[in-house]
This record gives sequence, structure tokens and C-alpha cells, in this order.
Amino acid sequence: MTATPLTVGRETYQKQVDQLRVREKAHTREGDAIAAAPAHGRGGPHHGTVSLLDTFEGRTQLFAAYHMWHTGLFAAD
Repeated sequence: MTATPLTVGRETYQKQVDQLRVREKAHTREGDAIAAAPAHGRGGPHHGTVSLLDTFEGRTQLFAAYHMWHTGLFAAD
């Protein structure tokens, strides 16, 4: 025998959806506050300390590359 889902009226359903939306909004606002917090700053010779969010300077993406140079890899070394 399979259990049937609980059936509720429209008013009960809407009340639960509204409560969930309040929780979701609070969660979103907290995530935005964490992302905007200057907890991880970087120093710069001209800017001083800036937040991680300000590092992007209004851009939506940041490209970061890491290069390692080894001596002795080429015949000219």
C-alpha cells in the first residue's frame, strides 16, 4: 500500500508558501551580506585595502591564471 500525499486547502497551502518566501528572502539577504562583507581584503599600492567584491570593479567575471616557470626545461636554459 502506498501512502497518498496530504491534501490541504488553498488557504493552508498559500499560508505555507508565504512563510517559505519569508525564509527564502532572509536566506538570500544573508548570502548577499556575506558576499559583500570586506572579510577578505587585498592590498594594493594605489588602492589600499579593498573588499573582495570591489576587486571585480563592477565586472561580472574575473580571470585568474597561475604560471609556473621552471629552469632547465628548454635547451636555451
